[in-house]
Amino acid sequence: MQVPFGEWLPDLPDHLNPGATQAKNVYPAVNSYRPFKNITQASENALDARCQGAAAFTSDSGVISIFAGDESKLYKLTSNSFVNESGGATYNTAADGYWDFVKFGEVIIAFNGVDAPRAWTLDSSTDFAPLAGSPPTFRHAAVINNFVVTGFQPTARNTVQWSSFNSPTSWTTGVNQADVEVLPEGGAVTGITGGQFGLIFQENRITRMDYRGGNVIFSFRRIEDNIGAVQGKTVIKVGNLVYFLSEDGFRVTDGNSSKPIGNGKVDRFFKSDLRFAHRERVKAAVDYANKLVCWSYPSTASGVTDKIIIYNYETQRWSITELSHEFIFNYISPGFTVDELDNYPSTGSNNLDAINVPLDSDIFVGGLRSFGVFDTDHKFGTFEGSNLECEIGTGETEIFPQNRSLVTHVRPIVDTTSATGSLTTRNRVGDSQSTTSPVATMHATGTIPFHKSARYFKFNMQIPAGTTWNDAQGIDIEATKEGYR
Repeated sequence: MQVPFGEWLPDLPDHLNPGATQAKNVYPAVNSYRPFKNITQASENALDARCQGAAAFTSDSGVISIFAGDESKLYKLTSNSFVNESGGATYNTAADGYWDFVKFGEVIIAFNGVDAPRAWTLDSSTDFAPLAGSPPTFRHAAVINNFVVTGFQPTARNTVQWSSFNSPTSWTTGVNQADVEVLPEGGAVTGITGGQFGLIFQENRITRMDYRGGNVIFSFRRIEDNIGAVQGKTVIKVGNLVYFLSEDGFRVTDGNSSKPIGNGKVDRFFKSDLRFAHRERVKAAVDYANKLVCWSYPSTASGVTDKIIIYNYETQRWSITELSHEFIFNYISPGFTVDELDNYPSTGSNNLDAINVPLDSDIFVGGLRSFGVFDTDHKFGTFEGSNLECEIGTGETEIFPQNRSLVTHVRPIVDTTSATGSLTTRNRVGDSQSTTSPVATMHATGTIPFHKSARYFKFNMQIPAGTTWNDAQGIDIEATKEGYR
């Protein structure tokens, strides 16, 4: 009997679960799960404190810049080391707050919702400086049709304000179409996405913002009532779609309406696993290479950011990774010359032979959109280390309907001989489950031996950390039918 590893469905009971009951430290692919990798450090030095924001941008001349911020400082990655570029200022980012960055032309605007926004001009600035034009202090921002649009001012949480047309340094209302819009219903602004049209997320509403020009400037059209975003860093745009976390779970919108993507799958699990007091630390990023939207979050187990829930937006399947870290973000790989490789972080001495990632890694290829992270040492890294220890579990099934079964062997359909396995059994749905000790010995046939009699079975497969493998697809069960009782 062949049982595929279906989609991870932790919100469903084990019994008759059509998917997987466990999918830990893997990510979903088309008909399999693939290994999630550990963090490899990619910067020589660390930030002075916990990372609370990071972003990467490309100038018109093609130069890639990576920025980061902690509670009190802003940094730029230069020659593979972070340099304090705060311009002599000390900032006051909230403990569960974050830095965010938007690009308008060659100007990078950094903001944390507490301090006045700062600006950096690509290819010319040497420090972050105050953004000119007397802008408001804001928590959220995006570029919408040649305007910088901001939201959530400290004393006007339900207000959006935008700059003059084609000018991020002109903010006087009435000058060159700069203006303010108060959103009287829906609560505080919790996020903004940009492009040809904008989406304004509030606590309990989503509003579409379209440029009209003239005296109107922007039109505002409500697309969702009683649905909003928890906070801005949970909102992420991928192509023409925007994924976000609402109070009722994970959703996606095309700018006209939204629909759930986690209902009946992972929403209930996530709500119970999230440490709600630190929900502001939930952050979204995209792994474009593997077509994944990832939300990192602090679990109830620790309170630190220690898990990443993963959604494959093509297969619409989920998984989870358990890995302590500080911040995930999207960066653009800066690339390295042959001479610069000697300065790449390594274990031991800094030399080419000691580099701790493959030389075909995306980080060495400049200009690629990549998935980055800051680890608990406050260092920038990538998910390109060795494979993490993983676990994948099937749903509970009755192998021979209306009869008990004797399971003798299970063959994991995975491209490694290092997989271990355990069986969980019971005779009635109301009984407590009993799990065997993991069996590591795999026969030359690729099977793991068992001798277990019961009515209901589920199988958990484990693969040790550091094991080389690529795809886990399911299991083959060898069993014989027993009697009704």
